[in-house]
Amino acid sequence: MKLALLALSSVLLADGAVVTERQTRGVVGKPEGFGAGTTGGGNAPCQVPANVAQLKTWLEDATARCIVLDKEYNFKGTEGTVKEQGCRPASNKCAGKGGQDAINKASWCTNGNAGSGSTGLTVTYDKAGVAGINMGSNKSVIGVGNKGVLRGKGLRIANGAKNIILQNIHITDLNPQYIWGGDAITLAGTDLVWVDHCKVSLVGRQMFVAGPQASNRVTLSNNE
Repeated sequence: MKLALLALSSVLLADGAVVTERQTRGVVGKPEGFGAGTTGGGNAPCQVPANVAQLKTWLEDATARCIVLDKEYNFKGTEGTVKEQGCRPASNKCAGKGGQDAINKASWCTNGNAGSGSTGLTVTYDKAGVAGINMGSNKSVIGVGNKGVLRGKGLRIANGAKNIILQNIHITDLNPQYIWGGDAITLAGTDLVWVDHCKVSLVGRQMFVAGPQASNRVTLSNNE
């Protein structure tokens, strides 16, 4: 996955010192299809968040932003853990070998969805993973090489948030051992979204969620 890097030439000062200006990063290409016209953060200066707290603030606020991820941002443990009653659904024939147990979200374990023969058990999961960050409008979120990783937290583009670009980021490790452990990217009631060259792995539930509210003008391209 490629990211455009504009390297500005070094400047020779009067005293002989050489100053190399900071590389500027930006969105590569333009969206096609339904999401054509999405501009994200537009001409906002690209900035690198110092830590997960600053990243979360920038993603949620109402300011147009170009956010560059040049490292892993690990949200695991930032909201604590939850220990509660869940279940082992009838579908889990490989307990302890990669099969998923379940968090009892919306009474999933007790309303018949777990299947005949399911059993109750205690589940312990990372709280940050089950609910994504609610993004504000007009954002470009761009990964540098393979370094732009969100671990333990997904993204929600919902409730009227719009004009958002996600490019070259990797969302991973959302309680993958549990059904209802977390969704990577949720689109609900949004408009003008471009998700391009992004990767999703090790999620408890879905990679992309559409709904329950309808969304308009969304392009998903070259994702894995």
